[in-house]
Amino acid sequence: MATPGGTGTLEEVSEVISLIALAQFDAPCILFNLNGFYDDLHALLSRTSDIGLCSPRRQRGIHFAHSLEEMANILVPLH
Repeated sequence: MATPGGTGTLEEVSEVISLIALAQFDAPCILFNLNGFYDDLHALLSRTSDIGLCSPRRQRGIHFAHSLEEMANILVPLH
């Protein structure tokens, strides 16, 4: 899970997103989109999929949650 943060957080998130896209990491990447902090990243990832630079399959483990309840809904089916 990633909470809003600076460039160090962004570097860590991008590393996890890359591992998910390469199928080298099977846990979900959940970005806590507090007050829309990750809206631009979400839009960027959606655009890469829309224009064919990345398939939706490669992004299936990346989630944006606006609440703890949404995070739980992502994690519960995994157990």
